[in-house]
Amino acid sequence: MDAQLVTNKKTILLAAGGTGGHLFPAIALAEKLLKSDCSIHLITDRRCQPYLNDDLPIIPHIIDLHLKMSGLLNKVRSAAAILIACIKAFFLLNKIKPDVIIGFGGYPSFPAMFVAKILNIPMIIHEQNCFLGKSNRFFAESAKLIALSYQETVNIDLKFKDKLLFTGDIVRSMIRNLPEKQDFDSEDFHLFIFGGSQGAKIFSSLMPKAIEELLKLNPKLKLSITQQVNARDKAQLAACYESIGIKYELSEFFHDMDKIYAKSQLVIARSGASTIAELTSIGLPAIFIPLPHAMEDHQYFNAKAIETSNAGWCYRQNDISVFILAQKINELIINRNLLKTASNNLLKRKTDGAQYLADTVLKIIR
Repeated sequence: MDAQLVTNKKTILLAAGGTGGHLFPAIALAEKLLKSDCSIHLITDRRCQPYLNDDLPIIPHIIDLHLKMSGLLNKVRSAAAILIACIKAFFLLNKIKPDVIIGFGGYPSFPAMFVAKILNIPMIIHEQNCFLGKSNRFFAESAKLIALSYQETVNIDLKFKDKLLFTGDIVRSMIRNLPEKQDFDSEDFHLFIFGGSQGAKIFSSLMPKAIEELLKLNPKLKLSITQQVNARDKAQLAACYESIGIKYELSEFFHDMDKIYAKSQLVIARSGASTIAELTSIGLPAIFIPLPHAMEDHQYFNAKAIETSNAGWCYRQNDISVFILAQKINELIINRNLLKTASNNLLKRKTDGAQYLADTVLKIIR
């Protein structure tokens, strides 16, 4: 009987890396799949390795891949790196023999997905952004299913319409289990500033001056700030906030995002898929400044979808200024109903995408 159970146990392989935006949805799906009798493996790269908690009962495999495509020499090196990564993925997939592979986009997922295609392993792709990325477009033809976080995904070929599954956002349990935001009227206003898993240097130079202007507009404001900052800028930023005389907390990376979200009334951030998914899950409004050099400008499309739903605010980095940002923050602080409306509209977009996708995956492999 035990031998039969072992034989029938399904193996699911997740492929995600490069940024937290690709990895966190994979972790959220793994949390749901672990409730089944499946063995869950994850292929990622070294940049995402720090985000893997020891208590997460999935089996990680590191196949590092970091590409630079500028210049002929870098292109040759990148081609060699892809080949080496594909060879490593081939031996790994032959060893674990997955029943299905789920790719979350980004080029670190490419080698495992490419080998799965060669080995005829059923594949699913998930696109968490509002724009189908290059890796996912490459495998769209071969995929059994194309799962989407955004109904507004702008570049889906109509020939794939029968494969499409709208899951909505896929969010980690530590965030998904937070209560929905309700504390917008608190006298103390908490602002959370971060740039995603890769950070954002512009916020280190933009925010202190914007806060100075904000306090000129609203001198009696009780403000505290939590901000992600590059290690090189931390001392200078701390000195700026000290001189302004506000409460602040600075760190290169926050492992307790759930606690910070819980005490915040407004976020200023990039607009990666995971950031928007997490804010949507709890109804926490944000001013988005999309990363200008994001692949195919997908962060802008993400943020515009939210702004169009009256659930947030989007500014191009080249268009934002100290004064524009200060005035916008002050407007939202003075009229908290704007925050409440944005929060309600975010919550209208909320789904349990992880559970929906997990149920679909299990139906496919069983």
